[in-house]
Amino acid sequence: MPLRFRVAAFYCAAVFGGVDGVWAQSGLTGTWTGSWTRDGDALAVTMYFKQDSGGWAGSFDSDRLRVTGIPLQDVSVTPPAVQWKIVGDATTMSFRGELRGGAISGEFDERGVRGTFTLERTGEAVAHTEERDLKFNNGEVVLGGTLLAPSPSGHNAPALVFLHGSGSEARSASKYLATRFVRAGFAALIFDKRGVGHSTGDWRTATPDDLAGDAAAAVEALRKSPGIDPGRIGIHGHSQGGALAPLVAAKVPNLAFVIASAAPGLQLDQVEIYSVENSIGVKALAPAEAALARAYVATLVATAYSGAPRKPLLDAWEKVREKPWAIEPPPEGSSYWSISRGFGAYDPVTYWRKVASPVLLVYGADDERVPPRASAARIMAALAEGAAESASVRILPHADHTLRLHSVGGWPSTPSGYPDILIEWARQAVGPAN
Repeated sequence: MPLRFRVAAFYCAAVFGGVDGVWAQSGLTGTWTGSWTRDGDALAVTMYFKQDSGGWAGSFDSDRLRVTGIPLQDVSVTPPAVQWKIVGDATTMSFRGELRGGAISGEFDERGVRGTFTLERTGEAVAHTEERDLKFNNGEVVLGGTLLAPSPSGHNAPALVFLHGSGSEARSASKYLATRFVRAGFAALIFDKRGVGHSTGDWRTATPDDLAGDAAAAVEALRKSPGIDPGRIGIHGHSQGGALAPLVAAKVPNLAFVIASAAPGLQLDQVEIYSVENSIGVKALAPAEAALARAYVATLVATAYSGAPRKPLLDAWEKVREKPWAIEPPPEGSSYWSISRGFGAYDPVTYWRKVASPVLLVYGADDERVPPRASAARIMAALAEGAAESASVRILPHADHTLRLHSVGGWPSTPSGYPDILIEWARQAVGPAN
C-alpha cells in the first residue's frame, strides 16, 4: 500500500580477498551455526562460506528474521582475524572476530549498539532447494523470476506464486517464505515486480489490473513448468499483494488456494487514512490536536485517491506544518499521487465475492497499516455471499503489519506457529497428488 512502512531487507555483494588459500579452505569453508547476542537476546543464525570463481563469498539465514541467503559484504581475513559487514536499507552491521579451531567468536556493532557472536562449524552447506531462472510475459512486459523446487526434484509437486507488496519489490522479498514452502514439498515461483531487477515495465504507472495480470502470467508459467501439478497451484499475497489476490483469482480459473495476509477489506482510501493516522501517532494526541491531524490526513488522502484539487491540501499544510506530527505532502511529480489514483477506484471486496478457491486470511492483531478485524469481517462476508469453497481467518496476537511481534531492543520476533500455519493449511488445500 502507499506510505506503507516495511521492515528493511538486506541487499549487498560478498567478496573475499587477501586470504591464504589453504587456511581458508580448511578453516572457513562450510556451514556455521550459532547466535548473535545483543541486549541479552540471542538470535539463532546459520552462516555459509564458500569459494567461487569470483573469490570467497558468504551469506546467512535466520528463521527469526525470516531471511535466507542474505550475502555478506566487505569480508576480509587476516588469520586468525575475520570480519564482514551486513548492509541494510537503513543500517550497517559490522562484525569482527577470530577463527580458532572449529569456532568463530567476536563482536558486532550497529549504530553504536554492540553485541557478541559465536559460531561453530556444522559441515558443508546442504541444498534444500533447486533454483531455476524463469522468464514469462504479460503482453509486452517481460518478467524475470526464480522457480524454487524441492531437492531432489519430485513429480507433480503442488506449487504457489508469490504476489508483491507495494513499492519496488524484487523476488528476494519472498524468498524466505518461498523456501519454507519448498522444504515442505511445494514448488514456488518468486519474481521481480515490473520495472525491478530483471523485469521490464514500470510499477509506478501500473494499474491494479496490470499487476494482477503479471501474477496471472506467473501462474500460467508455473503451470507449464516440468514437475509441477497444474491442478494444485495457489497464490500468496501480503498487503498490496493481499489486496490484489482476489483480482488474480478472478483472472486465473481453478486456483487450488488463496492465502492473503494483511489484506485490506475496506475501500483503499479508508485504509490509507488508517495507515497515515497511525504513522503520525494520532491516537496519542490531545483531542483538539487529534482532530486537526485527522482533518489534515483526510485532505491529503482525498487529494491522492479521489483527485481532489491540490490547493486545499496546500492550504491545510500551511496550518499544520509546524506541528511535530505533520508530514509534508509528497512533491507534485511524486509517484505517490499516480499510484494512489490508480488504486482509488479499486475495491478488493468486489472481487472477493467471485473467489471460488479455498481462502486463508492472516492478520496481525496490531497491524498499523491495515485494520485487521474490520478487513477480515468484510472479506469473510463477501466470501459468504459468493461461491468460496471454504474460508478461514487467523489473527496473530500482538503481531504488526509484517506479522512480526513488537520488540524494544533485541531482535524482531515472529509469532508462534508462523509460517507453519500457512504451510499446513496449504497442504490441506492441495490434498494428495492425483
